[in-house]
Amino acid sequence: MKYRSGDAELFYEEQGGGAPLVLLHPTPMNHRFWLPLAGMLSVRYRVLMPDLRGHGQSEAGDGPITIEKLGADIERLLDVAGVERALFAGCSIGGYTLYEIWRRCPQRVKALAFSGSKPQADTEQARATRQANIEKIKERGSAEFIESMLTSLIGATTRSRWPQKVGEAREMMQMVRPEALVAIQQGLAARPDSVETAKTIRVPSCVIAAGEDGGVPVADLRLLTDAIRGGGGQTEFHEIVDAGHYAPWEQPEKVGRILR
Repeated sequence: MKYRSGDAELFYEEQGGGAPLVLLHPTPMNHRFWLPLAGMLSVRYRVLMPDLRGHGQSEAGDGPITIEKLGADIERLLDVAGVERALFAGCSIGGYTLYEIWRRCPQRVKALAFSGSKPQADTEQARATRQANIEKIKERGSAEFIESMLTSLIGATTRSRWPQKVGEAREMMQMVRPEALVAIQQGLAARPDSVETAKTIRVPSCVIAAGEDGGVPVADLRLLTDAIRGGGGQTEFHEIVDAGHYAPWEQPEKVGRILR
């Protein structure tokens, strides 16, 4: 299904019935990231799986794809789908978007689950790396960037046991146009620090770290857990030792049990 948010036409898929649950994928994947897990959840929940702007079947719109734009897109999705209040789970950029949703419309949030979504903003070194990647994409296209992400973000266990998943991930990543990849990296580099935001979370929450995550160390997710608890919130912490940055897709049964 499609809907419009600002300057972009966006896509989402829906499964099941029950309490609304919104699943936000990482970059540069799309809603199909959640399909291995959605079957476990759709027997209990009305699962909404959008393609974030610039990903999958969703348009990018103009300019950087900022976390603020993504938060507005998801708030618009709630309106279109007739959802007053929902549960949310997000991985990587999907989780960064959850911080923004909490800032924008906390009254519409029933619960939050973060996977591989550290609360800190990019360091100067991380911004420099993103800028270098932007220049490479502009000069040589997206193929090299995609291959580097496949290696660094998919865990060693997944690449060894289920090598077909690498091909599946590559197919999803290749749906993102090079100019959208640039806009996404620009938006990620500019995202705000969310440590103080985490301290204000007052709904049930869950933090999922991955032992083979080449992008977000387990310590960063422990920091998120401590921030939520330090602010008086309640949260669970889980570590999937044999998964990488894409833990919900790499180990859907383990993450599905946690989310249920």
